[in-house]
Amino acid sequence: MVEVTQIESQHLAGNLVGDPSRRDIVVYLPPGYGASRRRYPVAYLLHGFGRRATSWIAGPLVERGSFRPSIEDVISEVITKHGAAEMIVVMPDGWSRWGCSQWVDSPVNGNFERYVTEDVVAYVDRRYRTIPERDSRGVFGISSGGLGAWHLGSRNPTVFGAMLLLSADSYFDFTHKPWLYRFYNAVFPEAPNGPINGNLDSWFAYGLASCYTPNVTKPPFFVDLPIEFPSGQIIQGLWDRWLSYDPVVSWRSRTEQLRRLRGIRLDVGYRDEYDLHYGHRILSGAMAAADIAHEAVEHDGTHGSRLFERIQLSLEWFSRVLRIDG
Repeated sequence: MVEVTQIESQHLAGNLVGDPSRRDIVVYLPPGYGASRRRYPVAYLLHGFGRRATSWIAGPLVERGSFRPSIEDVISEVITKHGAAEMIVVMPDGWSRWGCSQWVDSPVNGNFERYVTEDVVAYVDRRYRTIPERDSRGVFGISSGGLGAWHLGSRNPTVFGAMLLLSADSYFDFTHKPWLYRFYNAVFPEAPNGPINGNLDSWFAYGLASCYTPNVTKPPFFVDLPIEFPSGQIIQGLWDRWLSYDPVVSWRSRTEQLRRLRGIRLDVGYRDEYDLHYGHRILSGAMAAADIAHEAVEHDGTHGSRLFERIQLSLEWFSRVLRIDG
């Protein structure tokens, strides 16, 4: 069963772009929930750029030439047919005006890290029969949501006991700079002046800048772009702020938090059209060299072509890693 509920968050109130502070939360309840009194582990599933919490329940439908099942069917199948533990799956909303909050705190978009770790987790533990402990709580996500899972999991090991990255934003020096340069090429000789409908690179530029280099003194977009226009020169101080969110960089300051987790898993397709498999490989190699226990797997899919299969495998992994019995 899937429920859609809403909560109001003071952590999102007063954001500079006028986004709502009341947000949807999609909650999957396992087959045995209604007939039992037991408590369940919880996995938090974070969506990617441009999506909403309710995007998860859009199916079943045909999208871009492929069948998209309902998230309820995806989760129920792995529990009833593939032996995953019964668990609650919570899908919060991380959308922002320029595309996605990246699940980080920002004076422009709102404090999404605190929204999830403080407001959403507390609400779910009050409303549902969860096992309200970090050892029974995991976080995972796709793309921007994969970066969110990294950010929330690696910074909050007292809240989440395990984290799993699905094709997570990473290796910004290689994967993110081209978006900015392509955007600049598209608007030249005019200067950048906000996201452009039909130009995804422009949404990436402003969306990520609102998270990584917000500037409250620069309306109406309230961002600093980290590359000079039209020269193309990197503004190193700003770019370093972007890199501080990049998993291939930020792991160094989080080694103790990472070692406290019950499990870390990196999952990516080696045909990812955004080349995020390179970031996954670099991060895995760095953590291995630092003796940080983790798993790293690759498959032959693209960025999202095998997403629902990977969600099922993720829930099987959480079943092994999280404490299942309250």
